[in-house]
Amino acid sequence: MQNGEHVKPFLRLAIRTAVIAYVLVAATGCATMAPEESGPTAAELDEMGEKAVATLLESKPEVQEAFDESVGHVVINMTVTKIPWFGTGAGYGVVFDKQTNTRSYIRVSRFEVGGGYGAQKYKVIIVFSDAKVMERAAKGAWHYEAGAEVAAGSTSAEVGAGSSGVDGVPTKSGKGYKAFKLAEGGAVATVTVRLAHASPYLKN
Repeated sequence: MQNGEHVKPFLRLAIRTAVIAYVLVAATGCATMAPEESGPTAAELDEMGEKAVATLLESKPEVQEAFDESVGHVVINMTVTKIPWFGTGAGYGVVFDKQTNTRSYIRVSRFEVGGGYGAQKYKVIIVFSDAKVMERAAKGAWHYEAGAEVAAGSTSAEVGAGSSGVDGVPTKSGKGYKAFKLAEGGAVATVTVRLAHASPYLKN
């Protein structure tokens, strides 16, 4: 048997695997684009955001200082589904603008590169010190990147390159904001390369 005959079955398997992975990602992506009426209401997002912040502050009251000095914050309720080598996720969030005392809402889409199976739900709380960064978040023109995730049975936080801690609280720090992750259920810690991008939701 010639070498080419050995290669062909491998190529067919590789192509089949790639097609299956693409279809799974595309199908999940379509699910995240459901009509707004199928998503949470403004009242539900408001309640989710308030409870998430209360949970964070109850666990780590020293973080209150970051909220006191902020121009606002966003809370995102995120769900990530993982399949081998690919990942996808979606979520909804509420942006609290302290300067204008207003709220706006966003839908978050996410593509993830990494290994592993399973799904996880968590909330991301992002506290802004830069008004322009928060404004971009409210308009859905801001993205959140992270390189590592740590999950525990209780409160946990996102950790990545250049991260720092506030009185022992791990955070993903960037220009104009600090982000905290509240894990739900004790998901296994993984290291991934991820990108979350937001778009406006429940626009007037």
